[in-house]
Amino acid sequence: MEIESQFKASLGRLLDSLTSPIVVAVSTGVDSMVLLTLLQRLPEIERTKLIVAHVNHELRAQSVAEETYLTDYCRKHQLKLVKAHWPKQIHPANGIEAAARSFRYQFFERVMANNQAASLMTAHHSDDNAETVLMKLVRGGELTQLQGITPKQPFGTGQLVRPLLDFNKAQLVAYAKTNQIRWFEDDSNQINDVFRNRIRHDVIPLLKRENPAFLRHVAQYSSQLTDALQLADAQIEQLLTTVAVQRNPLVVSVPRFLKLSAVSQRGVVNAALNEAGVPINRRYLDEILQVLHNRMKPTAKLDLAQGFQLVKYRQQFSVTSAGKVIENQVTTNQIVVLSNQWVQLSQGLSAQLSINHQTTFSDPWRMALYLTPADLPLVVRPAQSQDRIRLASGGHKTVHRLLIDHHVSVVDRASRQVVVTNKGEVLWLIGIQRSARLSATTNPNYELVLKQTD
Repeated sequence: MEIESQFKASLGRLLDSLTSPIVVAVSTGVDSMVLLTLLQRLPEIERTKLIVAHVNHELRAQSVAEETYLTDYCRKHQLKLVKAHWPKQIHPANGIEAAARSFRYQFFERVMANNQAASLMTAHHSDDNAETVLMKLVRGGELTQLQGITPKQPFGTGQLVRPLLDFNKAQLVAYAKTNQIRWFEDDSNQINDVFRNRIRHDVIPLLKRENPAFLRHVAQYSSQLTDALQLADAQIEQLLTTVAVQRNPLVVSVPRFLKLSAVSQRGVVNAALNEAGVPINRRYLDEILQVLHNRMKPTAKLDLAQGFQLVKYRQQFSVTSAGKVIENQVTTNQIVVLSNQWVQLSQGLSAQLSINHQTTFSDPWRMALYLTPADLPLVVRPAQSQDRIRLASGGHKTVHRLLIDHHVSVVDRASRQVVVTNKGEVLWLIGIQRSARLSATTNPNYELVLKQTD
């Protein structure tokens, strides 16, 4: 069938290989049941081990029937099934959708790690993408928010892949009916008391009637915007090398900054806000530019969101937590990693550095790397939101953004640790992301080893 050949082509673009196990998120809705079926119908030579991951959120009475059906389905098709329950007693009074999503993706991450899986697959499709773009257009004012749902992104021990984004909902339903695939409807999706449901039921059908190519156009705009923003990020990164006097955290020279064009100045300020984890809006941007251009006040502070401040001090500026000054560095709770000697990092986790570098980059507990004498000693310390890790693309991403991308709860973020060199370069956000410089290393001379302790 055409949808099966298109799906196979999509996998070819998104996956390097099908040799590693794949975790498939299955709710028993039509989208995820079609995704599971398409994976099962791949030619045997191209098929890999599938681990079905299912969460019973205990929000609907029908969830019991859905879980029972999926259990029987996996037994019949000899598929490994891993289930989790989100107990009612820990449901929050408010923000239940966000909390459910956080629980769900933390569970998926554990399933990936426990099964040495390289990929998590979800069944998001082009209607979901259009809904997301429209919701962000209504709620936000930043261009970066309009990128939509990405086909692939880093997640857990590997990547999160969405191979159905080229298909719309109608195609998936038609395929399910043609192939007699059983699925369950979530009645809560029909109620318009949720913003996404109003977009889904009232807005998108109208836009489809105006232009049947609406979904395809949204996907094209999102893809083009992502390309343009990646190019802009690379240019901003180049600008930062000319104006920054320090990179971790970012501290910018005011005189150098003021020599930039107005467009470049806005780009640098946006980068400073983003690295600090401050929500970006036009009011902050305009107020910050006014402060930086005011030569009559060489020292100034401007309160921003979430307890952050812009601090202008001694011809430099930085975005930092309120109460800190620019020259402050993290000096507390630092643990020096010793050679050939285990040191306690936190409750239940220890580390040591050795010259035995027999590991592979896929080992989640070991990190092979090349270090110069100037890089030593390595230090493990609490992660800061403005810490930055090098990406394979050549750019950088902040710890704040990585923790959001990996759905780490606000409570859990405070306990996250980073490995840094003596020069302050972040090598590893433990359990989340390693610096891309590690994967480019051809001659590692050290190995950092972690182990769980009682």
